[in-house]
Amino acid sequence: MEFNLEESVNHRIATLAGLLKRQVYRIIAENKLDITPEQWVIMYYLWQQNGLSIGELANRTYKDFANVTRIVDKLEKLGYVNKVRNTGDSRSTNVFILPKADEIKQQIQNCQRESTDIALKGISENEQKHILEIIEKMERNILDKIK
Repeated sequence: MEFNLEESVNHRIATLAGLLKRQVYRIIAENKLDITPEQWVIMYYLWQQNGLSIGELANRTYKDFANVTRIVDKLEKLGYVNKVRNTGDSRSTNVFILPKADEIKQQIQNCQRESTDIALKGISENEQKHILEIIEKMERNILDKIK
């Protein structure tokens, strides 16, 4: 049986992820915010627990260390975060939210909500729950294999 890309779950999820990213970029631009969805994800985790290390951020976001370092460096240049060397471990850097980030928190969350509302239009809460359960299973399968 020949491989059919259009019927590949992995391909369809990757395509959907790209569409979602484009959509939220557009919404963020319409709101004239100087931040990317990737940067927002980092700040989201810092709003949850300020002062996380770059390694902890990489673990929580499932991004590689170098990518998170690049994103954090950009956030620092934009004045949204501050990096501080960990006094207990000089190899580790902790990242802290600055007031400028708090000023856009509600706006960026509204952009994310708007994007989610568009994507989930006509999809029931039960269907959403089922989608999340399937995604969690897929994530576990992959994480079990790569660890």
